[in-house]
Amino acid sequence: MASPTGDAANSTEFLYLPPPDDDPGAMYREEGVREKFIRKTKENPAVLVGVAATTYALSYGLWQMKTGNRWKSQKMMRLRIAAQGFTVAALLAGVAFSAKKKMDKS
Repeated sequence: MASPTGDAANSTEFLYLPPPDDDPGAMYREEGVREKFIRKTKENPAVLVGVAATTYALSYGLWQMKTGNRWKSQKMMRLRIAAQGFTVAALLAGVAFSAKKKMDKS
């Protein structure tokens, strides 16, 4: 929740992780980008696989388009669509799994 002055330093909205072992008196500590990426990847590793496959298919497809290989470029663009579909399905499955897990805790 942001403070009325808009000062992000006083905000607790983005505090997520428990305190580090070396500072047991702290309630929470702010989660960095790297820590969040690692946590989210551990929660749903299929999304990372889908993103990597999409990136590969797009890059290689564009390269084949540039070199004039229409057949291979067309195949890579179709693979890209399939990889994007896999990524979206993995995201939805991860959200559903997290919601179910949260409901089971309650």
